[in-house]
Amino acid sequence: MNGLVLAFGFGTPALLWGVSLAGLPILIHLLYRRKYVEVSWAAMQFLVAATRKQARRLRIEQWLLLAARVLIIALAALACSRPTIETLGAVFQQGQPTQRVVVVDATPSMGYTDGQRSRFEQARELARRLLEAGRPGDALHLLRISAVDPQVLVRGPAYATGPVLDELQQLQLFDDRGEVSTALEQTLSLLELAPEIRRKEVWFLTDLQAGAWLPQEADAAAKIRRLLQRLAGRCQLHFVDVGQTAAANLAVTRFDSSAEVLLAGRPAPMSATVRNFSPTARNGVTVELLVNGRLVDTRRSDLPPAQEVALEFQPVLGGGETRVEIRLPEDGLRLDDRRRLTFAVRDEIRLLLVNGQPSGLPLENATDFLRLALDPSNGTSLGTSPFRPTVITEGELLGTDLSQYDGIFLCNVAQFTEREAEVLRRFAMAGGGVVFALGDQVRAESYNQVLGSGETPLLPARLVERVGETGGSQVFEFAADEFEHPIVKPFEGNPGAGLELTRTFAYFKAALDDRGGRVALAFDDGDPAIVEKPLGKGRCILITTSLDRRWSTWAVWGHSFIPLMHESALFAVGGRWKDRSILAGQNFELDSGAGDQSRTITVKSPDGQIQQLATGPGGENSLPAPRAGFYELQGGPPQNLTEWLAVNGDPRESDLATLQEEDLRTELLPGVNVTCHTSLPERLGSSEAAVGPGARTGTGLARSLLLCVLALLLVEPFLAWSTSLGLLLLGGLAVATTTVLLWSSLPGLALLLALASLAGGVWYLRRASATLATAPR
Repeated sequence: MNGLVLAFGFGTPALLWGVSLAGLPILIHLLYRRKYVEVSWAAMQFLVAATRKQARRLRIEQWLLLAARVLIIALAALACSRPTIETLGAVFQQGQPTQRVVVVDATPSMGYTDGQRSRFEQARELARRLLEAGRPGDALHLLRISAVDPQVLVRGPAYATGPVLDELQQLQLFDDRGEVSTALEQTLSLLELAPEIRRKEVWFLTDLQAGAWLPQEADAAAKIRRLLQRLAGRCQLHFVDVGQTAAANLAVTRFDSSAEVLLAGRPAPMSATVRNFSPTARNGVTVELLVNGRLVDTRRSDLPPAQEVALEFQPVLGGGETRVEIRLPEDGLRLDDRRRLTFAVRDEIRLLLVNGQPSGLPLENATDFLRLALDPSNGTSLGTSPFRPTVITEGELLGTDLSQYDGIFLCNVAQFTEREAEVLRRFAMAGGGVVFALGDQVRAESYNQVLGSGETPLLPARLVERVGETGGSQVFEFAADEFEHPIVKPFEGNPGAGLELTRTFAYFKAALDDRGGRVALAFDDGDPAIVEKPLGKGRCILITTSLDRRWSTWAVWGHSFIPLMHESALFAVGGRWKDRSILAGQNFELDSGAGDQSRTITVKSPDGQIQQLATGPGGENSLPAPRAGFYELQGGPPQNLTEWLAVNGDPRESDLATLQEEDLRTELLPGVNVTCHTSLPERLGSSEAAVGPGARTGTGLARSLLLCVLALLLVEPFLAWSTSLGLLLLGGLAVATTTVLLWSSLPGLALLLALASLAGGVWYLRRASATLATAPR
């Protein structure tokens, strides 16, 4: 039932002491009565006889006057204490201020345009109208659904519309995918900022993209439902749908390469996926491949409705920093019509081989077979290997500039010092590859203590004990049934490659722990043969046997040794150039340089803006990327560089399917009181649009009490002079107030009060004139 009172309270109960002042008129009345002194008078008996006839009426008139004076003080005190009531109606809501939170969807799907203006431009225009419709006293907030900080543009509460409109005018659409749940949490926090305002509204200006508001992940969808339920208990929810127009969209949803390291002059394997999100087929769609802005390949593809098509490319790339882009014809959503990759295409890969067992005899050094496997031509023009190995002894490690190399192989090195371990750790953290190949010189305890301890251990696994003997009768073979890891993936489906024919006589047993190691290749007894783990931007690999002919026939039987060493080297150094393609809104981790030194990196964004970042200790070591495109990074010493970063839109934004009002009420907001609009209502300040269930009314009730005080102050002099005139005026004011409540207009209230006052004044003057005319002269 409308107007049902559920609870009663006070916003400022400390001021209730003022109600006690209402006893002052009664006290004055009683004290005033005690001043009378009875005096006998002969003519009094006639006056008393006449007065007794009207005594009851006079007593009632006095009590009415006393009640009016008591109510004036009591109601004024109650109004100052800010009383609140829980009501299902809106009687007391009229004219009270509103806390209004405007949430603008700034996710990429809002960039869809129907040829005139985008959904985001429509939402921004509706937000402007919504803010301008505010009344004096309203508290305004503005936030956006976006991953770019800050999400809350006006935390406020702002009581002036101008600054909020300025922020709205500067609001831009970025290419990042914002989380709806994050915006809902921010909205809940904003509603706490104006507790004195009981009337609250939240307006969502959005295209209601199904993938964002009702994600397929059960946990994410449940979180959004839970937050909306909490919001519905605090305010009135409004959704303005700007995504009503049916949208057909083509998108490049995936573009990548199976190779982490690309070599100049060799085909670069790349694959892409193009999806048709519309219900009709699109035939003969042109797909273009560009390298450094130059068109190098074109395909024409037929795209069935609501399906995707995979495309394969193998462009031959030159050396150096390379930008690769796949492109579709532009449509309503331009963000996903392109997708990008960047590569550092290498002319050669520089490797440092550390020999832990020097020998003057041919093929007796710990690195001899490895060097031959990596570069049989020894760097001459006759060879086709991309590897350029350099051999040093373990004593030369600290005196070598490691920044000149992409990876390091440490072969049968007996032990390491703490300083050597720290140098290798920094090299790996910066993106280099570190490979430990064991042998009969290795001291397991020293390896575990120096390389396998600390917060960032170098060893992927802990060395336990040596298994087998050189030239012993016990033989171990590689397990030739698991080829999931990238190092051994090329052997899958090639049983004649020779890996299963390798014989190993000795190795170190390695135990995996919580340091993140992953087995790439194992022996037939289950013990790891090759273990790897990431470390910073680089990778560390542990080969538990030797790379010479002492512990294995592996190096002699080169059919598997050569390709496996190539794959190990490529995988080890691949960490330096991985993760060069990220999604808009994510942060790109910058290389802070060598050691503890700092450097300045100049970043040029796709829109031409340039900023400088100081990296290193105490600097900015991550780069926010809010827009899709190519970012150019130029760094100074100690490591001069020019790199490119590819930033792409989130493919989830390409599906423009939206929620309908029925879906919103049944799937997302079951049982929640929510109002859905396709445009803004004409009367934004009406109670029907603003008052939620169980709304606590405070300011409106206080104002009503103050109006009653004003009315009693107006009526009290008339009651003191003429009870009938006062009651007539009081009745007129009551009728006027009832009419205003039905009319819902404060200007109307002022007009009716003015008319009632004018009518009372005219009536009083006419009666006074008549009394003077009939008075005896």
